[in-house]
Amino acid sequence: MSYYESDLDLLAEVRKYGKFDVTGCFNCGSCTLSCELANDQASFPRKSVRHVVMGLKGLLHESLEPWVCHDCGDCSVACPRQTKPQESMMTLRRYLASVYDWTGIASLINRSKGWHMATLSFAAAVVLLLILLYHLSVVKMTFSDLTSTSNGLKHMFPIMTYFTLAVILIPLFILVSNAFRMYGFTASGSQNGRTSASPNLSQVKTFLLHFFTYKKMAECPTGKSRWLEHLFIGIGCLIMLAVKVFGLSWFQTDQIHPLFHPQRWLGYLATALILYGTGSILLGRITKEKEVYKSSEFADWIFLALLFATALSGIILHTLRLLGFEVGTCYTYAIHVMIATPMLVIEMPFGKWTHMIYRPLAVSLRSLSLKERTLEQQWSPKEVPEHATT
Repeated sequence: MSYYESDLDLLAEVRKYGKFDVTGCFNCGSCTLSCELANDQASFPRKSVRHVVMGLKGLLHESLEPWVCHDCGDCSVACPRQTKPQESMMTLRRYLASVYDWTGIASLINRSKGWHMATLSFAAAVVLLLILLYHLSVVKMTFSDLTSTSNGLKHMFPIMTYFTLAVILIPLFILVSNAFRMYGFTASGSQNGRTSASPNLSQVKTFLLHFFTYKKMAECPTGKSRWLEHLFIGIGCLIMLAVKVFGLSWFQTDQIHPLFHPQRWLGYLATALILYGTGSILLGRITKEKEVYKSSEFADWIFLALLFATALSGIILHTLRLLGFEVGTCYTYAIHVMIATPMLVIEMPFGKWTHMIYRPLAVSLRSLSLKERTLEQQWSPKEVPEHATT
């Protein structure tokens, strides 16, 4: 099939990943006109919808528009036919995330709630099995022996260090490799005048800016509160990932650090930020007062719930250790690991958490494309000044 040849099965394929209503759309453009982030080069959601309707799979795969969209819901409010283009863009993000993933797992969990729950449950079951095998086969201690150590955890920390690094770094490697695949799909495309370009310092700066600040979301008129919620979640997750990789000895220890120790304040700060951000969004999805939260898929709920439960179980575990409840500490630690591990190994490389890297990457690629087009418009081949070729 040639690059621009129509794939008649594309619409049916996309619909496997969620709602995608095109039967009511009469292409009026109200959705695009209502969006503060849309422009001549990124006329979403209308442009992305037309790609699917026309079966232009090649253009859809190199498209950045679904990621530049920050899901505010203004387009759904503006649509006179109630086709919910916001939902269509969410579906396209799930579809494209599955296209980038080389393992095929993202496709399974984004198309099926059953597969999503099965993978999470399998990861949790493996963790539980490892815990049981460790206690029964490796440690060979009685229950009283296990709980007689300081808070009952000291004996586990050496092996847990390697386990923690594995469940963070392996999924992170998969996510980064998928991001390179996204770059391969999008950076060399011909859509919107993009040409094959190597990453440059300006592009890296743009990526880092949007990765850490979620700046585009703040530009949405209805997205101010969402921006703060996502910013808090992002900062909290980055703090925890950083300390788990670079300061693991601070956290996996039976020693209770003094109140002024950085370990405690970093943990408290990250926990507070994550609990506030996830709790606020979950409450919004429950009340459905804002347009952005009126349509929620399983993936939207499960990631937030797992992240909230991870932070909550972590602070409960810490509290039990401070109070000296040794048996409760052991059980809570097992529950905490059984929640955090599926979130890391499934959600980070394959689920909703992938947006943390795909969105800023799309914005950086879009900014590079716009700069290239500006230069092309300023200097036609006949008008290039002498100093530009020297």
